[in-house]
Amino acid sequence: MIIGVISDSHDNIYALKKVIERLLKHGVKSVIHLGDIISPFSVKLLRDELKEIPVIAVRGNNDGDIYQLTAMFTRYGWVFKPDPGIIEIDQRKILLLHGYGGTNDTLTFVNSLAKSLNVDFVLYGHTHKPAIEEINGKIILNPGEVCGYLTGRTSYAILDLEKNKAEIHFLEEGV
Repeated sequence: MIIGVISDSHDNIYALKKVIERLLKHGVKSVIHLGDIISPFSVKLLRDELKEIPVIAVRGNNDGDIYQLTAMFTRYGWVFKPDPGIIEIDQRKILLLHGYGGTNDTLTFVNSLAKSLNVDFVLYGHTHKPAIEEINGKIILNPGEVCGYLTGRTSYAILDLEKNKAEIHFLEEGV
């Protein structure tokens, strides 16, 4: 199964729409958002563009109206996790989290979890910096930022569960 992985969209509707277009071209069957969606109108855009493709998200530190975000995800039959947690897709265990504290704290936290948990993938956001590495046979992935606010680049990731592979993609400059 091909899964689109995004994070830190921060209400940048223009960039989010462009990323969704790219995800659809990749033929994703599901999308994971790793937090900092921010406002419910971004969730509506996800639904309008993705149609019946399911979305699973975890709350980010900047996500505002948790009540509305949760209500919209529920209405669409999607999953909005208020805290980090493990999901299972195609018999693969995936840890989803946004981040914790600053960049160094987040990386320490992610690496510790990767070493200690029985999961296949650890997906995180928060740092806005795209990264892929392997720890103890587990793929650790940060898709970077959809918004492009901190790095100046809009990025997303494609996770291929069948091939046990992840790739980071960037939109062209100026998006």
